[in-house]
Amino acid sequence: MKRIDDRPNYQRSSEVVRAEMLRLAQQQKSGLATTFQDLLGNGSPPDETADEMISAIRQWRDTPSPRSLE
Repeated sequence: MKRIDDRPNYQRSSEVVRAEMLRLAQQQKSGLATTFQDLLGNGSPPDETADEMISAIRQWRDTPSPRSLE
């Protein structure tokens, strides 16, 4: 994993750090949450029960991701 800056006690402007983070996200083909609402996401369906949610999470865990080592 590439770090933004490994030099100790090096302060950088937030604009430079943001630009580098956006560049890294593009290289990794991933999105970057820029607002709190982005972090919240869409949520689950309003009529989903706790058991259905737990079942979905277990199913997602068992599904290999494109970034997994399996």
